Amino acid sequence: MRSEDNSRCPLDGWHALGLMSGTSVDGLDVASVQFFQDAQTKAWSFTMNAFMTLPYPEALRGQLWHAMTFGAEDLMRLDTAWAQWTGKKIETWMKSAGVPPPHVVGSHGHTVFHRPDEGWTCQIGHGAVLHALLGVPVVSDLRSLDVAMGGQGAPLVPLADQMLFGDWDVALNLGGFANLSMDNATGTRVAWDVGPANLLLNRVVQTVGLDMDRDGAMAAEGSVLPHLLETWQSLSFHSQAAPKSLGREWLEKEVWPHAEHALQGHALNDVLATAVAYASWAVARDVPSGSRILVTGGGACNPTLLAAMRQATLDRDVTWHVPEDAWVHGKEALVFAWLGLLRWLGQPNALPSVTGARLATSGGALWGSGPRGN
Repeated sequence: MRSEDNSRCPLDGWHALGLMSGTSVDGLDVASVQFFQDAQTKAWSFTMNAFMTLPYPEALRGQLWHAMTFGAEDLMRLDTAWAQWTGKKIETWMKSAGVPPPHVVGSHGHTVFHRPDEGWTCQIGHGAVLHALLGVPVVSDLRSLDVAMGGQGAPLVPLADQMLFGDWDVALNLGGFANLSMDNATGTRVAWDVGPANLLLNRVVQTVGLDMDRDGAMAAEGSVLPHLLETWQSLSFHSQAAPKSLGREWLEKEVWPHAEHALQGHALNDVLATAVAYASWAVARDVPSGSRILVTGGGACNPTLLAAMRQATLDRDVTWHVPEDAWVHGKEALVFAWLGLLRWLGQPNALPSVTGARLATSGGALWGSGPRGN
């Protein structure tokens, strides 16, 4: 680690790596980012140095997908195995991309369980193993402290939406789940998960051996099944007030059985078309009129889903903006680099107005030394 006092922003900024593994299990997103904080205003800015999605080997991908069914010992083995694979791949990527050692790594890890209503959450990918392999400070387990303070532990990205991407009225992430982030009428940042996105779409096509419905082509050929759509729309989650967040276990219990039943009597494309209609409905119902929306996440590459969202908001003068690919796929990794940096600096990295926690926290387990070397 560099020897200077990093508690004050260096002239060339803080260099952080961000690691993000989403519920869709499509790979590990890695971002190398330079962050700057103005000494007077405390405003943040950044430069993306490099970004890469590292595909999982099939065996590891399968383990991650089935991890929620593992016993305790097998889950602990996967916790270590993910970190070992990640640390080695990151080292190789840094050398090939010419990325120097960072001040700190912010690792989201991979979510297996998310039960804030019971006071716990589980993201595997042991930070101690990453620290031992990379030789730099690592921040992991970024959600648990917020959950311990009575919060949802999610979403965490809205703090960055406010501080780093504040030019947009709304930030929409279309990952495994869809979530929205915006300022309310009083200027307070609020955010919440609205419903399934890629996780449900991918789950449907996996029944015929595909990873995804590329470009939403199959969904575009289908017709919406009204009864299935109404069943999903009537799920109790959608009538709950924010803050609220979702985990894969909710989808498996509440959403998937209805899709599985529909697939027994209806065409795959029709179930897919209904899943797209469901996702677009969940997003559109909470989007304010006249808003400018930044759209990122894998779902931003699905023209059928984007068209459905535009159609659902035709009467509200909404502008949808999909940025370049590095931002579509790399925004969350960039954000977790920043959240890890904030924890390393001892600054708050979760918003109580978003998560519902009792107070703001600087969450995450720090492996290695802080900015002053202790």
